[in-house]
Amino acid sequence: MTDGIGEENNSDEKSTKQKILSKAVDLFAKKGFTETTIRELADAAGLKGASIYNHFPSKNAILESILNDYLVYNTNTFNEGEIRTRLKEDSTIEGIMNCLNLAFPSGKTKYYLKVLCVLLQEQNRNPLIRDFISKEIILGGENVIKSIFQILKELNVIRKDADLDPWVKIHSSLLYAFSSRMLLGIGDDSPGYTGMRMVDLLKFQFNTILKTYAVNP
Repeated sequence: MTDGIGEENNSDEKSTKQKILSKAVDLFAKKGFTETTIRELADAAGLKGASIYNHFPSKNAILESILNDYLVYNTNTFNEGEIRTRLKEDSTIEGIMNCLNLAFPSGKTKYYLKVLCVLLQEQNRNPLIRDFISKEIILGGENVIKSIFQILKELNVIRKDADLDPWVKIHSSLLYAFSSRMLLGIGDDSPGYTGMRMVDLLKFQFNTILKTYAVNP
């Protein structure tokens, strides 16, 4: 029989680690990974000096945990079976946008855009980060869009002979451009920003695809 102390300690450790990661993402996005010091991380998380090493052995280990968190979250979120079911029920532009929200849910969008800002800042300094961006973010995002296109073909919504590879690349370019804006501190909700919101650009993209390649135009 357990008194629950072990579970409580594990819960406290997990909560502290999550707080460190959250504060680290904020600081890395604002100051840059290289420029942020361990002391600044500790202060932001409400810890005393080097006590942060009780939770992470190094700043690199913090960054690795952030990336692992990103991967786990996105891997668990995208469910092709659920997207297939939803597109069967609604293959209009609104149905497609709802599926994109499943693949890229809004609940942690701001957090993961900050993660992406960190990666973009560090890509020219760290080849491992460049590799992560290429494989996990760009190709990962493209695979989600390819899956949606393939399901729309199977449902006879768009023509099976439609070459949608260029649209996949356009989608990647849009996301990269949006991330670059975020890196400069210019988001959809930034004061004074008058350009198209990302959601409107995506709607325009998919509306064009549906009209151009529709089986029954």
